Amino acid sequence: MKNRNYYGFLWHAIFLSLTMTFTEVNTVIPSLIIEIGGSSVHVGIVSAIVIGLPMVTKLFFSSFLSSRKNKKPYLLLGINLRIIALISIAITLIWYKSFSFYSLIILLYFELLLFSVGGAFASLPYVYLIGGSLKKEIRISFFTKKQMIASVGMLISVIIARHILSNWAYPFQYVILFSLSSIALLIASFGFWAIKEKPTDETTKVSIKEVLSDIPLLYKKDNNFFRFLIYSNIMGAALALIPFFIGYAKASFSIDSTVLGYLLLIQIIGMFISSFIFPKIIKKKGFKGVLKYRIYIHFLLAIFAVFFVSIDFLYGYLVLFFFIGFALSAKAVSEDAALIELTNSKNRVVYSALAGTLNIAIILFPLILGTFISLFGHALVFVISSLITLSAFPILNSVICPIDLKEQY
Repeated sequence: MKNRNYYGFLWHAIFLSLTMTFTEVNTVIPSLIIEIGGSSVHVGIVSAIVIGLPMVTKLFFSSFLSSRKNKKPYLLLGINLRIIALISIAITLIWYKSFSFYSLIILLYFELLLFSVGGAFASLPYVYLIGGSLKKEIRISFFTKKQMIASVGMLISVIIARHILSNWAYPFQYVILFSLSSIALLIASFGFWAIKEKPTDETTKVSIKEVLSDIPLLYKKDNNFFRFLIYSNIMGAALALIPFFIGYAKASFSIDSTVLGYLLLIQIIGMFISSFIFPKIIKKKGFKGVLKYRIYIHFLLAIFAVFFVSIDFLYGYLVLFFFIGFALSAKAVSEDAALIELTNSKNRVVYSALAGTLNIAIILFPLILGTFISLFGHALVFVISSLITLSAFPILNSVICPIDLKEQY
C-alpha cells in the first residue's frame, strides 16, 4: 500500500505541474487580468482570490473533515471542483465579447474562486494522507523527488505554454491554456484514485468555535507552531508581491505575449535547476535551511525588480524571473514538509487549516499592495516590502523542526 500511495502522489505531482504552469498565478493570470483591461487593483483582488481567500475556508473545511473516517473522497471532490472551474474559465473566454468589462471580470473572479477553494478543500486531506501513509524516513525523499519530477513536467509544459502565448491571439491563447489545464488536472486525479486509505479511528469533530477559542492560547499551547505561523505570514506577504512584477514590467517596458512566454519559461527553468540544488541543502541543513534561503531570495527579488526598471533593462527581468523560480521551488519543497513534521495525526487537519486561516498576510496583502501601488507607485512599495521580509530571520531561527534535529541544524 505504501508504494502504491507513494507513486500515486508522484503521478499527481507530474500532471499537477502542467496545470499550474498553464494557469501560472504570477504570470498567466495577472497578464489575463491586464489584457481584459484590469489595473493593479484588479490584479490585487485576483491575487487575494487565488492565493489568499481560500486559506480562510480551510478552517470551515477542517471542522467537517476532522470527523470523517475516510478523507480520500473529499480529496477527489476538491480536485473535481478545480477541473470544473478551469473548463468554465475557458468557455467564458470564448464568449468574452458577450460581456461588459465588469461582468467579465466578476465572472472570472468567481470561477477562479471556485478553482482556489477546490484546491484549499483538497489540500487538507492531501496533507493528512501524506502524513498518514508515508513513513517519516521516506518523506524527505518524497518531497524532494516530487519537486524534481514536477519541475521536469513544468519545463515541458512551459515550452508548450510559450508556443501558445506567442502564436495565438487573445483570448484564444488563454482558452487553450485553461483547457489544457483541465485535461492535465483530470489525468492528475488518477493518482488519487489509486491511493489506498486506511480509515482513521480518530473521528472526533472539532467545531469551528472550539478552534477559534483555542487561537489565543496557541502561543502557550504550541509555541513552536505559533512561531512557524508568524514566519509563514511574513513570507506570505513576500509571496503576494510576485504577481505585481508583471504589472510593473508592463507599465515600464513593452511586454507582449511573446515576452510573457519567455518570462514564464525562465521562471520554470529556475524551478527546474533549483529542484536539484535544494535536496542537497536539505541533506546538510534540513528543511529549515531551505526556509532560510527563501528569505534571502524574496528580499532580493523586490530590490532587483526596482533596480532593473530604474536602469531601463528589460533583460534583467529574465534574471528576476529565474530566481522567482527558485523562490517558488523553495516554498514547494519545504513548507508542506515542515508543516507535516510540526504536526501529528491528531492535529494535522486542524493545524493545516490554522496555517492557512491565520496566514492573514497572504489574504490581505494582495489587496493592500494593489491599493498602495496605485497611490504610491511600485518602487516604494517594493522596497518597503523587501525590508519587511528580513524580519522573518529571527522568527525562523526560533522554530524547532523535529526532522532537522537529526541533521543537527
